Amino acid sequence: MSTHRHDWHTFEGYDGGAHHCRKCDRHHQGPTPEAHDCPVSDAEHNAVAWLGQAGLYRTRFDAVRNCEQAVTPVSAAELFQLASKQVATQLKKERKRA
Repeated sequence: MSTHRHDWHTFEGYDGGAHHCRKCDRHHQGPTPEAHDCPVSDAEHNAVAWLGQAGLYRTRFDAVRNCEQAVTPVSAAELFQLASKQVATQLKKERKRA
C-alpha cells in the first residue's frame, strides 16, 4: 500500500460533496476521505519527462511503448540540469575538434 496523499478537488458541494483526485482520477461521493492511499506520487504527477535506460521520454506511455522496464519521473528542474550537462558535453567535444 502506498503512502501518497490524494489531491482531492471538490466539484459538488452538497450531501458531503463529490470529490475527484487530480493525480489518480479516483472519484468519491460523500465526505473527503482521510485515507492516504493514492497510487500516484507527487513526483509522478508533476513529471515533465520520464527517464529510462534508453533515454528520456515525454510520457510514461512512450517509455512503456519502447519496452522500458523501469522509468523515473523527471521534474522541470532535473530536466534543465540534464539538458545543461548535455550541452556542456557537446561543447567540450566541439572544442577538442577545433
